[in-house]
Amino acid sequence: MRLLPCVAAATLIAILPTAIRAQQPAGELADLRSRIEALERDNQQLQQTLVERLPLGGAVVEPSGPGYTSAMPQFGPSGDDARVRSIVEQYLQERTPQMVSAEGVAPIDGAGVDAADAWTEVGQDLTMSARWNNGLELATKDKAFRVHVGGRWQMDTSWFNAEQEVQNNLPGDVRYHDGIDFRRARLRIDGTMYEVIEFAIEYDFVNGFRERNGSTVNDINVTGLTDMWLQYSHTPIGNIRIGNQKEAIGFDHLVSSRSLPFLERSLDHDTFYNGSHGGFEPGAAVWDNFASQRAGYNVGIFKPTNNSFGFNTNDGDYAVVGRLAWLPVYEDEGRQLVHLGVSGRHATTFEDRNRFRTRDAIRAGPSSQWPTPADITVFGDTMQWVNAELAGVQGPWTFQAEWLVSFLSDAQRVGAGGVPAGPHVDSLFYQAGYVQVLYFLTGENDNYSFERMAFDRVRPFENFFWVSGEDGCNYCGCGAWQIGARYNLLDLNDQGINGGQLHNGTLGLNWFWNPNTKVQFNYIATYRDVSQTADFPNGSGWINGWGVRFAQDF
Repeated sequence: MRLLPCVAAATLIAILPTAIRAQQPAGELADLRSRIEALERDNQQLQQTLVERLPLGGAVVEPSGPGYTSAMPQFGPSGDDARVRSIVEQYLQERTPQMVSAEGVAPIDGAGVDAADAWTEVGQDLTMSARWNNGLELATKDKAFRVHVGGRWQMDTSWFNAEQEVQNNLPGDVRYHDGIDFRRARLRIDGTMYEVIEFAIEYDFVNGFRERNGSTVNDINVTGLTDMWLQYSHTPIGNIRIGNQKEAIGFDHLVSSRSLPFLERSLDHDTFYNGSHGGFEPGAAVWDNFASQRAGYNVGIFKPTNNSFGFNTNDGDYAVVGRLAWLPVYEDEGRQLVHLGVSGRHATTFEDRNRFRTRDAIRAGPSSQWPTPADITVFGDTMQWVNAELAGVQGPWTFQAEWLVSFLSDAQRVGAGGVPAGPHVDSLFYQAGYVQVLYFLTGENDNYSFERMAFDRVRPFENFFWVSGEDGCNYCGCGAWQIGARYNLLDLNDQGINGGQLHNGTLGLNWFWNPNTKVQFNYIATYRDVSQTADFPNGSGWINGWGVRFAQDF
């Protein structure tokens, strides 16, 4: 009879795993608790029955028999309940975390924490696996640690036909010429550490500048920064990014050079956003999406630069930039969408002056040999830019347009020798804009990035291939084909401080071999109007150009 408590305890231990495994992960720990309590009541009844049947008023009779030792557990009427309870509680302590981790059940305390949040420790398993993700990517199973190694290169070849009046009146006597060059050659490493720390490091190896020493001119290629930042993600206020990065102004500006539909961005991008720093400046920004990812904001403060090395040693220089974008329409995974956006920038000038200049929509040779058909440097205090964005996708059709206005206070042109020249104005007004339409002949659509709130990489329905089969026949895939047209206006004339006007038309044909390789063909016709500019008398005329780009990114 004394073995009855042992049998009851053993039965309880045997039943518990079965009872636990039988539960489903949604709120059934309460049911498990009630079952355990019922088992404990049954055990108490068994103990009471045992006490009533024991001789001498419940005295314990010393057990005997084969295999018995004094080290075996002793059960009596006063200690059975506590001992069984101890066994049950110990079992639950060991088993419940495993159940929660494996099945996603909330802990007994009712906190309702998801399994991954409650029981997963970041960095517990640092084993990485490799895969192709538009480049080599190494990542842990939970993606808390990730390293992506990539880059891009673009080789351009160009031919030009510019009227002689234009060639004779270009700033610095840098003329249009045929040529070939590597437009970009970048290496990049980006990734994630400890789940919430992201980073990017990228260098461009084909930056250049022209050094003049008397009559001697040297073109020097240097390595420059593009992206170099760290980001703390998923904070209550959004994603915080610190380092060299793009200011969030302009749709065209935020589309990656990997995904440009034409060889070059718009003239307003080159005049206002790009500058001599390539569009990247040191600073800090906060950005995030909201409204079910269909809206996004980006606000940042930066230190304006005039170089590609990410530094500024001038006292008091700053730039404050903000952008708000919204998708009022987003259907069929982006095959139908409408994008609206507005961005603005308030900044001091660099060394109390700002250069407004643009290269043309096709370029050849090192950057120091690109002519600038519109170019003026102006003294000034502070600048304000406001940019409006509109973009839409309807199946294979894409429409995109932007308009920017620029105000510069206390403005006067920088003349020869770096001294003020010409009229002085309280507020100088320049403007620029473009409109473009593109169409996929093979039916694809432009992809939209919610992180950038701008267009991203094109993915062909069928990759291009041309191979010989075992049967002696040739097989091929067509890739994706896209045609497009753009009109661009740049106006740098105001109140006698005139840098000229440009009217540019661009026709394009894009052949996407796969998501990482493409060939682009462009024709441009640019009319340069500087007939009313004293610096460039009789300098108006047409520039025609043809360009081809072979591009690959990973």
